[in-house]
Amino acid sequence: MNEARLYDPMSRVCKQMEVITADGRRAGYVKSCTADQIFMNESDQPIPKEWIRRMDRDVYVSKHWSDLTH
Repeated sequence: MNEARLYDPMSRVCKQMEVITADGRRAGYVKSCTADQIFMNESDQPIPKEWIRRMDRDVYVSKHWSDLTH
């Protein structure tokens, strides 16, 4: 397996994964993604990959819910 792919969070993002904010709120679901950004169904605001803190079945971002919705 390619080591760069292993550590790139964008390689693990899938459609319909839930996006969870730093304050524990559900911000929405992944609609699509590029090599550098995630787009959610609920918002047209892109989420840059630098905001991703961790991933499991969901995507956890370092921003609070209010940062993503305003």
